[in-house]
Amino acid sequence: MMHVWRGVLCGAAGLTLLSGAMAQKHSAFGNQSKPMKATVTMLAISSSSRQSFAGNQDTYLADVSVKDGDHQFARVIDQYPGFGLPIRDSVLHGHTLLKMKVTREPECDVPGSQVFLRPGDSALFDASVRDSLTTHYADPIPCFRTLHQTISIAKK
Repeated sequence: MMHVWRGVLCGAAGLTLLSGAMAQKHSAFGNQSKPMKATVTMLAISSSSRQSFAGNQDTYLADVSVKDGDHQFARVIDQYPGFGLPIRDSVLHGHTLLKMKVTREPECDVPGSQVFLRPGDSALFDASVRDSLTTHYADPIPCFRTLHQTISIAKK
């Protein structure tokens, strides 16, 4: 009986070492970007999807600053549970500065020509968005995913 337990313990230790070695390798399922702190001003809502059973997703066009205060025009994708609340309209329309953690997602970069904007100005919070999309017509617009629970209003 002692030999059986010794074999089980050695097997478990081997699996732990193997899983640790596998964790150090790159994932085959997503990029290896780490979340980073960002200061963000939302400029427009590009699209929204509300599916209570599968979760919600809002895609924004935004001014994003991650390091050294460099600002860039970018897409920000906010995914959250079906029971979660979106960013309040008053915050969006008020050009409120937000703090959040974002992860760079090069796989969802798209040129300005492929960015959808709703007709009319109800989803625009800054009139310069249409000009920025024209400027980036053929250029990839960088894409970030945000961690919904990290979004907060920046202190003034």
